[in-house]
Amino acid sequence: MELERADVVALYERYLTCCNEHRFDDLGEFVSERVSGSGPVDGLAAYVDGVKAVCVAFPDYRWELQELVVEGGAIAARLIGRGTHTAPFSGIAPTGRRISTQELVVYRVADGKIVHCWGDLYPVVRDALTTSEAV
Repeated sequence: MELERADVVALYERYLTCCNEHRFDDLGEFVSERVSGSGPVDGLAAYVDGVKAVCVAFPDYRWELQELVVEGGAIAARLIGRGTHTAPFSGIAPTGRRISTQELVVYRVADGKIVHCWGDLYPVVRDALTTSEAV
């Protein structure tokens, strides 16, 4: 059964709130146990670990939705992420820098949950940490 556009938008908005509140244990409400595409390892546990890694390294990290395109079960989201780098991230020692990133994420939703996720968060954050500009 295909979800209506309004249902997909509402699901995504609740998911983003969950991420911004760092409620990692609740992500299974929005993300399938068999989610793929989120990193080198598939599955909900790996997905949650990826979100946690961002929030541990940037305890004040928040995603702000800029644009959302929904077509059937496909979602494209443009997000602005901001946070202060206080712990190691992806091999980069804490810099104390506040960063602002623009991220593009494409999701596929089926049976009311995210089943596929492709995004560029890790390379975008690494770039922000290794450039000379801070916000």
